[in-house]
Amino acid sequence: MALKDQLERSTKSPPPPAEPFVAAVAATNPVHSSGLDFFNRLGEFVQLSEHQRDVHLANTVQTLSMYGFPPLFGADGVNRAREGSNQVVTRLTGLSYFIHGGAAGQSALPEHRMALVAAASEMYMDASLIHDDLMDRSDTRRGRLSLHRHFEQVHQESGWVGDAYRMGTSLALMIGDALMVASDNVFREGLQKLPRSVHGEQVEYMVRLHELTRIEQLMGQSMDTVLPYLPDMDDPEKIIQGALDTIKTKSARYLAGTPLAMGAAGAGAGRQAADIMMRVGLILGEAYQLKDDLIGALGDPETSGKPVGQDLIEGKRTVLVGLTLRLLGPKQRKAFVGALLRGDAPPVEARVRHLQDVIRSSGAVELLETMIDDRRRRAFAALQDAHLDDEARAAVRETADWFLAPAHT
Repeated sequence: MALKDQLERSTKSPPPPAEPFVAAVAATNPVHSSGLDFFNRLGEFVQLSEHQRDVHLANTVQTLSMYGFPPLFGADGVNRAREGSNQVVTRLTGLSYFIHGGAAGQSALPEHRMALVAAASEMYMDASLIHDDLMDRSDTRRGRLSLHRHFEQVHQESGWVGDAYRMGTSLALMIGDALMVASDNVFREGLQKLPRSVHGEQVEYMVRLHELTRIEQLMGQSMDTVLPYLPDMDDPEKIIQGALDTIKTKSARYLAGTPLAMGAAGAGAGRQAADIMMRVGLILGEAYQLKDDLIGALGDPETSGKPVGQDLIEGKRTVLVGLTLRLLGPKQRKAFVGALLRGDAPPVEARVRHLQDVIRSSGAVELLETMIDDRRRRAFAALQDAHLDDEARAAVRETADWFLAPAHT
């Protein structure tokens, strides 16, 4: 049965018990999955987490209004930030939670508490994407106007005075900040009033992971902002390594590593299990972002919902750009760099098409796809260290295929 169909089905089959949360899990029997359809449980979990997210987003709008934030922009901004989400973080969190025993584990978080933790991560992702669009000056997100551009359009269509762009960026920035604050509040709520069977070190691990993820993501965003301004375009290897370092800190952890580790920890599976899932997730997260960069440079905006060519217009030092420079001769490399660094100077469309043609003809796309496939294999190899049975591993593999599909990047 296809994953999307399984997510719609429901079952009341209870999950198996999980190991206590300890520093090292005894290498005894794996977590068994007989009689458990992970994807049925996952569909219910996603719905529960999405409902909790909606409730807290509504509370955020109400709080903004109480403190004088224009109600129109508060409600509009929060709703647009939510719409179009593919719930990647929630699905990975829930999957890891269920394959490691889920709510039936003797030291597991109750399912509704785990769903709050996932909702908090989704809200943080919503906020991060708003800020990312601001820093990248992106016009669209998920096939619609990015939030700051939407607010700018409202200003213009309403015939208001003053700088429409400044109003749009300022309001979007504040909506993103408000969602980050709300995300932390929801996360704390998820870890309150837990059963006494939940271990203190288990909660401490989840809190530290939550904090580390946010710090690393901010570091990665800073790297992504600074790299285009560094004068190192004559060193392809440095560009590739810098781009990979940015991916690891900006995207891989909070998109996949943390959700998979958080789910295992929430199930009470143990520190070792959580660390293994973090390792699997970091590798998958790298593959996800490499594919996302490929789609962003060469994909079809009608199917991806992304402003194709935006990274090229901004002169971003992506792995794809680094691979292209590695493969070009000296003269071609100089011409490519010259076109890349012209920014949004006209003629933009013709220059982007030229850069895309050079990338395709260089062989860089094939090299990047090889890197993506290599990370997929490495992630599945790392998964063999987990104390899971074949059905659970198969569920992770199928979810990884869904995760890396073009429609979800």
